[in-house]
Amino acid sequence: MKNDKPNNDNHIEHIRHTTLVNDQGIRFAEFELAGDEQDVSLPDKPSDHQGQEPVDSAARAKESLIVKPQEPLDMNWGEDFRYVTKEQQFVQKARELAWHVEGEAPFVAFKSYWPTYDQMASDQFKWYFYWREEVRSGRYPDTDLSYLFVYFYELIHGVGWSDPLQGYALMEQAWMAYRKRYAKLDTYLREWLYDFMIVHGLDMPIRETYQRLPRVLSAELKEKEWKRRFSLQPVELSWELLLDLLDYDVEKSRFYQESGRKDLEQYAPKVIALVDSYLAKMKGQRFIDRFQPRPRQVKRHLFRSAVYDHGLYGRNVVLTVVSLSEYAPLRSYITGLVRLTENKLRELRGFKGRLRGQDAVEPEVEEIVTRYLKKEVQEQLEAQRKQAIPEVQIDTGKLHRLQRESDQVRDMLLTEEAGQQAEVINSQPAPESVPSVGVSSAYFKDAGTSTNMASPSKGRSSRKSAAKKPEVFQAVMDFDADPYEPGAIGVRDQLDEANVIVHSVNTEETETEANNGRSMEPSESTDDSPMPSMGSLELKPLPSSEHLSEAGGIHVMDPHVVDKETISVMPTVGERSWQWEVEDEEWEELAERLNPIHLEVLHALKAGPNRPRLQQIAEKAGSMPALLLDEINEAAMDTIGDLLIDGEAIADDYIDMLETLKSV
Repeated sequence: MKNDKPNNDNHIEHIRHTTLVNDQGIRFAEFELAGDEQDVSLPDKPSDHQGQEPVDSAARAKESLIVKPQEPLDMNWGEDFRYVTKEQQFVQKARELAWHVEGEAPFVAFKSYWPTYDQMASDQFKWYFYWREEVRSGRYPDTDLSYLFVYFYELIHGVGWSDPLQGYALMEQAWMAYRKRYAKLDTYLREWLYDFMIVHGLDMPIRETYQRLPRVLSAELKEKEWKRRFSLQPVELSWELLLDLLDYDVEKSRFYQESGRKDLEQYAPKVIALVDSYLAKMKGQRFIDRFQPRPRQVKRHLFRSAVYDHGLYGRNVVLTVVSLSEYAPLRSYITGLVRLTENKLRELRGFKGRLRGQDAVEPEVEEIVTRYLKKEVQEQLEAQRKQAIPEVQIDTGKLHRLQRESDQVRDMLLTEEAGQQAEVINSQPAPESVPSVGVSSAYFKDAGTSTNMASPSKGRSSRKSAAKKPEVFQAVMDFDADPYEPGAIGVRDQLDEANVIVHSVNTEETETEANNGRSMEPSESTDDSPMPSMGSLELKPLPSSEHLSEAGGIHVMDPHVVDKETISVMPTVGERSWQWEVEDEEWEELAERLNPIHLEVLHALKAGPNRPRLQQIAEKAGSMPALLLDEINEAAMDTIGDLLIDGEAIADDYIDMLETLKSV
């Protein structure tokens, strides 16, 4: 762009001044000289110095053509012209919008790689700040993953919290709220939370547990997780985690592929925990103490894959790491234990062939593992045998049908008998004696009797009626038995014999009372209503034991009544018997599960730890104190839901429960 407008401010003749403007708006000055400017006189310039000699006109003309530079501008080049990164721009804007809130807005989808505010449209911007306030209030509406990442970027840079513990909690809560919807969050948040702990000096426990360590997990977090698991009591290793510590591929073993997969996956982690506990008690060294590698320093990149301004906490940090999973002596010992476990399982299951490479395991450890696996497999076989026995089930429908049929037969017999007795009573004169036991006064009023009835024939009829009444007799009957089977015939014969005995006893007692002339009072009925007539006789409830005694009936005792609050354990040969009075059903079940050896251990620990006595009991039982205590705790966990023994002493909460444990 060219501006040819003449320069009116220029008073020098024969000089053409032109101004040029380019596309960027920069102005340039162009001077065209006519050629004879040497002879042109220039106006005198007032001198600033007094007393100097005048300069000739030619020199003065040349000096006027020189353009003097302007004074430099007052500018801070480091601040005004520095390069601002994308991360720094995000942090600056995040701090400006730290407490910005929008009203309720509709959800708008937002998907971006490394999302920031600049990538949001106006409706996305409104939704984000409405949603962020909801999350800060403890409500977690559904949203897109990119909004979540912007929120986590803010928390990383200290926006939205005043204390590091608060920032850690906000980040973890949002992760837990949305991790089921977005599984990808696990990959990032585990690492970011760990970095957050490092830069702020927090000592927070790792709450996330892994069945199998993910491959994307950093080496520092993996080793931290290994150390946490080996520090637990007992050691917590799943089968998947155990595979990462072995120097051979156990899943390619013929035993594992054919029949031993379930056994190895179930017992191998338990064997590792058992040996760790044994080494801790006997030698005072656990795996992490015995196999302790030298720590090494590693450089960790902070907040990887996040929009993070490294000027805040730095780009890298140096950490001291103990590499347990890569320590060769630990891997060799764990591999030997797993091979030993496989060999013992092969032996117990009758599988041919043995593995080599268990030499690293001590003989006493091998003995402990052998006894543990033998006991576990035998218990498993016994449980399978009991499970194979068919369960006895009672057909309640058939039971009710048999009961209904028996009631019908009984009512028919009683009705027929009552009719015969009524005929005999009507055909003979009224006796003067009082009716026999079991017949109410209402019956005699209906039969037309008087107060003086003492005829011998009528007395015999009354005694016969009393003898023919349903006798008080209780027996255990097999309702499912076929009435035509030999067993059922035997039961009927026994019932018939019992009825004959009861009949004879009642008959003799009635005859004795009649001969002595005693008048019997009618027995009290459990109902207040009078007994119906003999023609419509019904079955009444059985009287109490006192009434039965008064009436001369037979009082049958139940031989199976026992006191449920007292549990007695019968000993085997050479053992003592124990009695433990408990009232709770759970403690009753625990007492039933424990054998005399276990009860003797509990009795020995009532007064406090007693290691010599425990050793004597274990030697007598052919076991070890640790195994006996573990067996007691295992039974306690299955029944009362807690450990009964803490270390080598009874737990303080349960000392009072053992006061009633004594030997018989």
